[in-house]
Amino acid sequence: MNKKIIFDVMNSDNGEICAIQAANKFAKEFPNYTLVLVGNQETINNNIDKKLKNLEVVNSSKVVKKATTNIRELLREESSMLTSFEELNKGADAILSSGDSGAFTIISSLKIKRLDGIERPAFMPIIPSANPEKNFLLLDAGANVEIKSTNIVEWAELANVVFKNLFSKNDFVKVGILNIGTENYKGISAIKEANELIISAKNLDYEYLGFVEPNNVINGESDVVLADGYAGNIFLKTYESATKSMASIFKKAFMKNLKTKIGALLLRKELNKIKTRYDYRNIGGAFIIGLEKIIVKAHGSSDEVAFYGALNQIRFGLENNLIDKIKEKLNNLKKEDE
Repeated sequence: MNKKIIFDVMNSDNGEICAIQAANKFAKEFPNYTLVLVGNQETINNNIDKKLKNLEVVNSSKVVKKATTNIRELLREESSMLTSFEELNKGADAILSSGDSGAFTIISSLKIKRLDGIERPAFMPIIPSANPEKNFLLLDAGANVEIKSTNIVEWAELANVVFKNLFSKNDFVKVGILNIGTENYKGISAIKEANELIISAKNLDYEYLGFVEPNNVINGESDVVLADGYAGNIFLKTYESATKSMASIFKKAFMKNLKTKIGALLLRKELNKIKTRYDYRNIGGAFIIGLEKIIVKAHGSSDEVAFYGALNQIRFGLENNLIDKIKEKLNNLKKEDE
C-alpha cells in the first residue's frame, strides 16, 4: 500500500527540525509511505535524510498567525498550512499540521469536502483512560463551540466506526454524552435534545450509555465520549494538565530522600510504563473527523516524539481504510432513512 502524507513542518512551538527528524524516522521505518514536507526548503534540505527516496519537499515558509479567523486572509495569504492543503488536493491521502487550531479547522473545512450527511467536522483525539487496556475517543474537543443536537448524533456514528476499526472490531462500542450529571434533565439544550434523539433511534449498532460524568469517562467506562466543543476542550485541557501535574507530584515524592529514591528504583519499570502511557506525545494528535481525507492536528508544542506518534496515527487510519468505512456506514444510514 503506497500512501502519501502531507506534513506541514512550520508551525511547531519547538521549530521545524523536530518535525523533520520525526519525518526521517517515519519514512525510514515505513518505505511504502511518501512524506511531502511543506516548509522552509533550505532548513528541510539541511536536515532530511538524503538517503531516503520517500521524502519530498515543497517550499512554503510563512506561518499562519495565531487567532487568525478572517477567511479571506487565510485563503489569500500564502502560508505553509494553505500550501499543505493545496498539496493534499493533488491526490495525497492525509495531512498533518501543528498550526493554529482555528485556522486549521477553517481551511480544512473550506478545502476538503465534507462527508455526505455530516454537517460539521469535529476534533477527535484518542485518549488513554485509567484502565491500562482502554483508550477512548473524545469529540468534539474544540472545533465547534456552538452545536446542534443533530451534530452530536452524527458524531456518534462517525466515532463508532473509528473506534470499532481501530480498537474493537467485534464488540458493541459504548457511547456516552459528557455532562455534569447522569440525569436526563441536566445539561445544555443541545445535549439534552441529542440524548433524546439517540434514545428514540432505532437499530443502533452501538451501546448508548446516556449521560456520563468526567470521572466515569476517565475510568474508561465509555469508548466514545460526545461533547460540544467548549466542554470537550475544557475536559481535554484539564486531563492533560492533571496528568502533567501528577507526574510532577510523583517525581517530587520519589526524590524526597534516600528511601524514596530506592523505592523509585525498585518501581522504575512500572513507573516508566505509566509515564509512557499518559505522555500526550505518544497519543499523537486529534483527527478532524467528518471530511473526506485523513486530517490530523498535532499539539502546538509537539516535539519529535509527538510528531512521530501523529504520523503513526495517520498510518493507522489509512491502513484501516477509515474514510471508506465511514462512507459505507453513512450510505447505509441514508438507505435506512429512505
